[in-house]
Amino acid sequence: MKNHLNKKKLVIGYTGIKSVLAKSFVKSYYKNFILKSYSGDITNYVKVDSWLRKNIDINIFINFAAITSAAICEKNKKKATDVNFISVIKLLDLLNNIQMIDFNYFLSLSTSHVFKKSHLKLKENSTKKPTNHYGVSKLALENYILKNQKKYKFKVGIARIFNYFNGGSKKGFFVNDIIEKLKVKKNNIEFDNVNSYRDFISMRDINTALFKMINLKLINDYNICSGEKIYLPDIINHLNNKYKKNIIILNDKRNDDLIGSNSKLKKKGWNTTKKSFFNELLK
Repeated sequence: MKNHLNKKKLVIGYTGIKSVLAKSFVKSYYKNFILKSYSGDITNYVKVDSWLRKNIDINIFINFAAITSAAICEKNKKKATDVNFISVIKLLDLLNNIQMIDFNYFLSLSTSHVFKKSHLKLKENSTKKPTNHYGVSKLALENYILKNQKKYKFKVGIARIFNYFNGGSKKGFFVNDIIEKLKVKKNNIEFDNVNSYRDFISMRDINTALFKMINLKLINDYNICSGEKIYLPDIINHLNNKYKKNIIILNDKRNDDLIGSNSKLKKKGWNTTKKSFFNELLK
């Protein structure tokens, strides 16, 4: 597919410079764009406004900033709402009101946590029923954007990202939490409520999906997922090949799954790499 991005490097502004997703995207595409990062508190709207007015040459904006830990979101729902929902609306309004030179696209990142879990593959229009405040805050933003797109002078897209693994991921990510549990100095390791399937996508595929969305300036929502199901106990057993612990699975009741359909974005020319999740897991 022909690259729609001009030969002249576009200027991309972004938030969340410490996030795994932002770091990975910047590492992959720093040669393709001029990248400008806002490193302050996204809820400090005076500073955000001042920074944007100093960077009116930004063409595209990606919002990586978010509180992604479900546990932290539950402990401080107000802060999670401020960061994951209200601050993004404020950012959109600022970009809409400031006289940017040639700003034309905003990409908001969301999560599979907005969905109601199901044994079926989840499409963009599948039932939304988040079970934690992280999902609630992200769904609120999705609904707001989809309802208010026409009020903005620029296009707005939503990249709904499913589970991912990266060696640099922090606590609160499934694979990393499993590794931390296996590292402890005891032989019997217990795991609870893992009898289900999840969809894991590589950082490489997330990066190419985000690139595709900003390249085509896609509006509305798109699932960013592998479309493949991985059984959670299989991940535990695979990682345990290194640690040789006695794994005890508690509460083996079958739970609902969280598997995505990526057919909508594939129709736009994007595709996943065909590398085995388990081959990359211990890299």
